[in-house]
Amino acid sequence: MLTKIIKKLIPQRWIATLKNYRTLSRLQGHYGSVKNQSCVDGDGNPVPWYTYPAIEYVKQFDFSDKVVFEFGSGNSTLFWAQRCKKVVAVENHPGWYERMKPLLPDNVEYHLHPEEDDYANCINQYEDDFDIIVIDGLCRFKCTEQAPAKLKSDGFVILDNSDWYTKSSKLLRDAGLLEVDMAGFGPITSYCWNTSFYFSRDVQMKPRTERQPVRAVGGPNYDFES
Repeated sequence: MLTKIIKKLIPQRWIATLKNYRTLSRLQGHYGSVKNQSCVDGDGNPVPWYTYPAIEYVKQFDFSDKVVFEFGSGNSTLFWAQRCKKVVAVENHPGWYERMKPLLPDNVEYHLHPEEDDYANCINQYEDDFDIIVIDGLCRFKCTEQAPAKLKSDGFVILDNSDWYTKSSKLLRDAGLLEVDMAGFGPITSYCWNTSFYFSRDVQMKPRTERQPVRAVGGPNYDFES
């Protein structure tokens, strides 16, 4: 009865807007991330500070045998550590480094390099190349310059805020990588931006489940081809 009354009193366009608000604020976790000033999903689990389309895309795949290098660290490091064989992360801020270090699991190798050149070149101390390289911290163009040579032939690069770093984006395209931009809202902030993926021509992406793509957060439970 109450539902019928509400439907009569509230215009349908408002109900649709409220449903969208619930998906963003509760199911995707935006409200919790703003409240706690920490990037989390709707269940309170750590997520990267990427756009929500990029986060949901990454969640679809099995990276359990992959090694990630991160320029920048935070909840993204915890997120990748839960999904990958190993994470190597470099941080420039001593205070943030000391805050994050006790939280990281054993499969994370963590470096502190306050100086830009040391920070950007940290990746070059490793003989092996990386499956995934994430650029989301200090001096992004310098980091982008290092990335193509350290990327495996079947790997990919993630550049966050790519619409703010268009020279870095062009450098990755010019390296022969295929760019896919994912624009939208993300944790904490009240604006939209781009998180972009740059795929090698031989990229390997193994689905995490038999269903690919997975159902969108807040999406209807349709299945027309079962």
